[in-house]
This record gives sequence, C-alpha cells and structure tokens, in this order.
Amino acid sequence: MRLFCFFVLLGQSLFALSGPERTYGPLKMSLVSEYNGFVDDDVFWVAWRISREAGWHTYWEFPGDVGVPPSVKWDLPSGIIAEKMIFPPPERIMMFQVGAYGHTGESLFLFKFRSQVPFREGESISIKGKFSWLTCSNTCVPGYGELSIDIPAMEKPARDPLWHPRFEIFRKSQPSSPPENWKFEAEDKGNFAILKIPSLKAEDAGGLFFYPESRMFRSNKPQPVRKKNGVWEILLTKSEWDDYQENRLKGLVYRRNGWNGNKHQKFLRVSVPLS
Repeated sequence: MRLFCFFVLLGQSLFALSGPERTYGPLKMSLVSEYNGFVDDDVFWVAWRISREAGWHTYWEFPGDVGVPPSVKWDLPSGIIAEKMIFPPPERIMMFQVGAYGHTGESLFLFKFRSQVPFREGESISIKGKFSWLTCSNTCVPGYGELSIDIPAMEKPARDPLWHPRFEIFRKSQPSSPPENWKFEAEDKGNFAILKIPSLKAEDAGGLFFYPESRMFRSNKPQPVRKKNGVWEILLTKSEWDDYQENRLKGLVYRRNGWNGNKHQKFLRVSVPLS
C-alpha cells in the first residue's frame, strides 16, 4: 500500500504543471498552474507558491505596524494581461516583539490572466516576472528573484491533479461578504474605535479578531473583546502613523469557529461607516 501511494504521488508530481523551483534562503518558491494548459481567448489562473522554513514568515497585503508585502512586476507576452494579486487570508505573526500580519508554512498567491490575442494550439506562452518579498524570523531578509512557467494553448485543458485541489482550497478560504441582514457598526472614540457585531448571538465569541485593510489601527496592540448589551464588541487602538482621513472601518473579521454555520469560512470582509 505504501509503495502504491508512493507511485501515485510520483505520478502527480511528474504531471503537475509548474515552473522551476527556486530556493532563496529559508524560502522555496515557484509558479504553478491550475490546469495543464489554457484556452485561447479565455482566462486562466497561475499561483505564486511560497514554502517557508519553520519560524519564518512573509507579510500580508496590509502587514500592520511592520513589514513589507510581497510584490511582482510581470514580463508577459503581447496579448496576455495579469490582474491584481490575490492574497491568502492573514495570520497573526511576530517580527521580534512586534505583532503584525502575514503567512507561515506554505501558501499560494493567485493571479488571474486574460488572453486577448489568438494562439496556435500547442504553442506555449511564458509567464515570467520579477518578484520581491521580505521574510523575517529572528532577523529580516529582503529577497528578489525571477520565476517563470510555460503553459501551452490547447482546445480542452485538463485540471492539474496536484494543483487544482489546492487552488480550490484557496478559493474556499477567501473572505466572504456578511449576509445582508447582518448589521455591523463602528464607533470612533478618538484614540480607539469599537467594532460592533450585533448579529453574533452565540455565547462563545470564538476568537474574534479584526485584520484592518489600512494603517488606521495598530497591529502590535491587543484587541479586547467584550459583550455589552447583548452585542459583541472588538476594541481597536488607533495608529499614530495614520492620517485619520478615512471615514470607514474596512477589513476582515476572523472567528475561529467560522461564520454562518460554516466552520471553514473563518473570514468576513466588512466596510462599515465610522460614526
């Protein structure tokens, strides 16, 4: 049975469509494709895979008090257009003694590409770019590198047996919008703000935490959670680096037990007027 499993995994790796894997200190990375090809004049998806050694992290799109998010500058064939990078949901991480938001272990960063010119069947296109990141543990190391993947044009591309399931897991983990009848509220209290979650009636707050999509709030400050008048509240400390011109509280509300009965849907994206 073990031998059988070995050959199954070996077969998956042989047929998995990915570019060359590169090692940059504590990180390994490559570009991987959800399908073994793309359809002419259509959209297709590619992911930037980063695998980090234990104890190391990179940063989320909105890293908080410290950190720099990863980025890419594409070098694409004529007629191929890339959309904005989609980040995985964040984790709370520490840079030395400073709390921030980032990613550990292995994760994917997804890109949607659009083909706007005809390609001959079997003709390959080269997706390549210059990538940059900051990785930290007990020290921080900025990184730069080039990654590429060649993807053939074909009439009926097949799902990659290794990577397609991981793309699906990524999509299912993405933040969702709250139900229309859920009314979040936010109050500005000067040096801090209060995010109210009146739709959450359970006695267990389930590890509530707010990841701001701005520099409005400190990532290195605790977020006390309390229940007041039957409503769960998260207290957020304002950042002295923010210009306080924003009039909405925007970000991701995390709950360990998931939302709306779905334990896998742990993040809601909210945008609430700050009154």
